[in-house]
Amino acid sequence: MTQTTPLPPGLDPNFVFGELMPLIAIVTLVLASAIGLRWVFRSPVGEALAQRIRERVHSGKRLDSESNGALAEMREQVSRLEEQVGELAERLDFAERLLAAKRERQLGSGA
Repeated sequence: MTQTTPLPPGLDPNFVFGELMPLIAIVTLVLASAIGLRWVFRSPVGEALAQRIRERVHSGKRLDSESNGALAEMREQVSRLEEQVGELAERLDFAERLLAAKRERQLGSGA
């Protein structure tokens, strides 16, 4: 003789199972993915991926040192260009003063 306990009123086991099933599926999927990824990362494929990442990091460092040299060269070139622009501004100012003085002399003698 088996005795079953009655369910509380208003509790539908099908509804509870329907609500918990997506949660159980997600947890199972996450665990299976974690186990699969761990297996891949510990395999030769994972070693190859790690080596490729290491090479990219090291090549990036080499590019940084090369770009630092190029950056220093560009800064030097900008400095030279700034000097040339300053010199041209002085020449333009001098030429404007000469023209203004010539106009004043012409206006002064013509009046």
